[in-house]
Amino acid sequence: GLAGAFALFVDQGLDALAGLRPTLKDNAKTLPGAQVLAGCYTTVQQAIGTKLENASAAAFLQKFVAEAKTSGLIARLLERHGVAGKLQVAADD
Repeated sequence: GLAGAFALFVDQGLDALAGLRPTLKDNAKTLPGAQVLAGCYTTVQQAIGTKLENASAAAFLQKFVAEAKTSGLIARLLERHGVAGKLQVAADD
């Protein structure tokens, strides 16, 4: 797991550790001289869907997600749950 990977990184004095940015940022706070590099080499994308034959549900979900992003709902939820700056709203495909 992430905690075990960080312990191994510290115990063995390794040069680099990859993982989820929020955890890496928290880990870096506890390790003098550590830094989290800008950019990323991978992303975790969340998705929502319905059965292909359910066109009305698909249309509703597409509209809901678009509105949740543009209205600021997602950003407010990230802030409310303390992950603003750790996670970001996905760009439109």
